[in-house]
Amino acid sequence: MDTEDLKHQIEAILNPEPDEDGQNYYAFPHKRLSTVHGLDTSYFRGQLDIDGDGAFERLLDDETDPLHETIQCITVPTSLIMASFKLFADSLIEYHDREQRWDLYRYYPSILMTVWSAFEAWLRITSEVLVSTVPTLPQPVKEALLEVRQVVRKNGQIKDHIDRRSVLERYWLLLKYGCNIEFDRGGPVWQGANKVVTARDSLVHYNASNAVSLTASQVWESLESVMLLFIAPSTLARRTLFIHQFDYYETLTELHPLISEFEERPLHKGWPRGASIIHCPFDGIDETKYPPRWKC
Repeated sequence: MDTEDLKHQIEAILNPEPDEDGQNYYAFPHKRLSTVHGLDTSYFRGQLDIDGDGAFERLLDDETDPLHETIQCITVPTSLIMASFKLFADSLIEYHDREQRWDLYRYYPSILMTVWSAFEAWLRITSEVLVSTVPTLPQPVKEALLEVRQVVRKNGQIKDHIDRRSVLERYWLLLKYGCNIEFDRGGPVWQGANKVVTARDSLVHYNASNAVSLTASQVWESLESVMLLFIAPSTLARRTLFIHQFDYYETLTELHPLISEFEERPLHKGWPRGASIIHCPFDGIDETKYPPRWKC
């Protein structure tokens, strides 16, 4: 396939033609979810079925309800997921005909950060919806989900204190107290998400000893792992947690066959360990072991 054909195919995947009524169709669960991941998606009857996911729709009609402040951000996760997919598609086009099958960091770290940001944004928004709409939720759970803890100052004033927790810890609590499921943290879906977190953290808090690199396939697998974080718990709770999860999973699976393996990595990764010049703008250097380049 030449690059122009690839561009047209990707455009059709990311921006599918609407149906005869001008509406974009809703995707049903892709067969890969059952054949590869063993997930039972039979609960899904379509997003417009009032006896299916429609049963979980609620009205927010009080203009003074502070939940409106949360809902105004409701499209952020979908925007970020789509942004990560578009970046991945751009990388497929950019690297399609490259003779050398590696280059410096460009697309892949950004894709990883963006898709994980989408999940974090969704979790924050959904947690605030849960806390606002379920009055029987225990106060410690509310505080854990919102990462705050109420403390009493010496003057008797009650204040919210920031209490940071891991994303996956908060998600597990949301599933337990919002959907009554205790998701298996030792299973492949949760471990796949942990790998995404590790890869992200290795870049954000750079793991110099590993000279972190990413391949196109690894990035695609990270995208899939994030989508499975929505889909797998949905199959257990028998309700859709993220409204467009099957649409986006369909898009992702259509991009998979277009991968032409490529790697983004540090320039010096794998270079022979000969004499090198290193920049050391420090006091007290051991000049016996690390002598100056230029003799005075």
